[in-house]
Amino acid sequence: MVDILTREKQVDTVFDYIESLIPSDTLIPCSQWAEENRYMNSKASGRSGNFSFRNAPYCKEIVDCFSKNSSVQEVAIMKGVQLGLTTSVIENVIGYTMDVDPSPMMFVFPNEGECKSYKKVKIDNLIDNSGLRNKIAAETDNRNTRRTGDTALMVEFQGGFLKLASAGNPKQLRSTHIKKLFLDELDGYPDILKGEGSPVDIATKRTDSYIQLGRKICYNSTPLLAHKSKIYELYKKGDCRKFFVPCPICGEMQELVFYKSDGGLYPDEKAVVKDKTKTKPFGLLFDANACKEGDLSSVRYRCQHCGGDFKDYHKLSIEQRGEWRTTEKSKKPFYRSYHISALYSLTKPWENIVLDFLEAGKDPKKLQAFFNLDLGEPFVENFGGVEYQQVHRLKDENMDNNFVPEEALILTCCADVQRDRIECEVKAWGERFRCWGIDHRVFEGNTSDIYDPCWQKFKDIKDEIFTSGSGSDGGAGTHSRSGKLVDIMLVDSGDGELTDVVYDFCETFGEGLILPLKGFVAPARATEKFKIVPIKERESLSLVEIYVDKYKNLLSRYLSQEERIDDSYPDGWFTFANGYSDKYFRQLTNEKRIRKKLPSGVIKTVWEAHGRNEAFDLNVYNLAAIDLIILQTSLYVLRLEYPTPKAVFDYFKMIRNYKSETESGEKTPVDA
Repeated sequence: MVDILTREKQVDTVFDYIESLIPSDTLIPCSQWAEENRYMNSKASGRSGNFSFRNAPYCKEIVDCFSKNSSVQEVAIMKGVQLGLTTSVIENVIGYTMDVDPSPMMFVFPNEGECKSYKKVKIDNLIDNSGLRNKIAAETDNRNTRRTGDTALMVEFQGGFLKLASAGNPKQLRSTHIKKLFLDELDGYPDILKGEGSPVDIATKRTDSYIQLGRKICYNSTPLLAHKSKIYELYKKGDCRKFFVPCPICGEMQELVFYKSDGGLYPDEKAVVKDKTKTKPFGLLFDANACKEGDLSSVRYRCQHCGGDFKDYHKLSIEQRGEWRTTEKSKKPFYRSYHISALYSLTKPWENIVLDFLEAGKDPKKLQAFFNLDLGEPFVENFGGVEYQQVHRLKDENMDNNFVPEEALILTCCADVQRDRIECEVKAWGERFRCWGIDHRVFEGNTSDIYDPCWQKFKDIKDEIFTSGSGSDGGAGTHSRSGKLVDIMLVDSGDGELTDVVYDFCETFGEGLILPLKGFVAPARATEKFKIVPIKERESLSLVEIYVDKYKNLLSRYLSQEERIDDSYPDGWFTFANGYSDKYFRQLTNEKRIRKKLPSGVIKTVWEAHGRNEAFDLNVYNLAAIDLIILQTSLYVLRLEYPTPKAVFDYFKMIRNYKSETESGEKTPVDA
């Protein structure tokens, strides 16, 4: 089967041959025509003079995709605002087509009002100031019109026409055959026209007769919501080109981005300083507090290669030396896709972008506007998950690591196994699912080797005595003499390459205390949150299968709770020891519940990670671990018919009190 790249090369060869047969003066690139023939009037563009790509160099490659000798047939542009793409791309292509490559065109807008306004302000100006008026000619002049060939929604010229249409009017979309089609702001189009189908599909069908004759389709839009963005889906079909520019300090090429790190998008300069991620922060940085007070001097761009900082005024020079680079392999032949944000705009300074972000704050509507308009990215709606500030407030500076509060009755420990490390967390549990994170550890090593020291270090946790003490606030109170051991350990076996190693570890060292775990998406109408199933060919070992989405929903609800006014705690109140890192809390907030369009076309609400999320997974596993203890203790120790959390916590409280009294000498086993 011939792949896309091979087919494109074959077509390019054919086009090269055709070029040799056509006089060279008819094959000038669209960009050359624009700079040689187009004059900009301040009435329509805000500036006067000959058109130049100097203020929008990123448009030059895009506009040349629509040249007569280009093999590219479809172009998807996902963009921010104030980038001049409609002026520098679509309008230039329209003028070029009228003058050099006469053919039928259609320009589709979200509504008819925009059609008429654009025609009057932009298209008429283009024709009058580019020497094209003499080419305009009506098919007939029997109506004695004042401007022949030129109506509110139609311009006719020698060899073709330009029709302006509304995406909401199916009659306008399907009326004729089109060689060049421009779909502008298509995320504002209706999804379906009653009894007609998608307006995008209806319009593109008009180009089918020109597939072998060099048709051109331009999809151009600012994206809206990720789960239903038309331009985002079209962008992903292409080769996902990004505009790379050189650092003015080191010369290394890079895409301009808002602040990025392993922790995701978090542009507050003070947070950047605290961020201990492996990847050094880069992108647009600023001091949030200073900017809020009107001091924007901290706004600068940090190079991802040399770490040097440069300013907004460098944009003009570095963009002249920029270039488009593919980041994916196109899924369709003769198809390109481009993404560019307002960070490249020469009319919108970086300081204004920072102010847009700060103005948005936590308001979902304003945040969407920031992502869509400034970053040119689809907005992911968050229907679950927590923010960094919400979980960081749960950190108790007075609670030492490895310390078990007096109210804690049960200890669980769970592990997330990666190829180069084991990350684990020990949780203490009290009545009404009061939870303390008492330690988070990372054991680096080769986890594919069961004899690697990382596995021994993890195993040792089951024999470790965690110090307990008094104090109703969970703080470091008076230490007891004995402390507490972990009651159960669960190890994630979800990685297919490490599953057998995890099974071997649990079977060899577990002694019934350590069990393998694997996460699944809950089937429809499932009422339980987990189940225990025997493992084939391992008679002494069972697998704990958990429905992770149910536990993620529960965890999100617990972590989002507000403390009560009377200083009491709601069920499932979480506290973390003072040794927990900022990196841990970032990971705890990197998983969000969002709407997503599945490959089947169905839109579902799913949990999706946006960065490293081991901490989130560890909390999910520990919730399953405490449920497992409650189940086993209820059924097999207390002989209850159903799992009963209160009875289980009362049982462990009785054991603790008995142990404490015995150790203090107040009561002997015989007295008990």
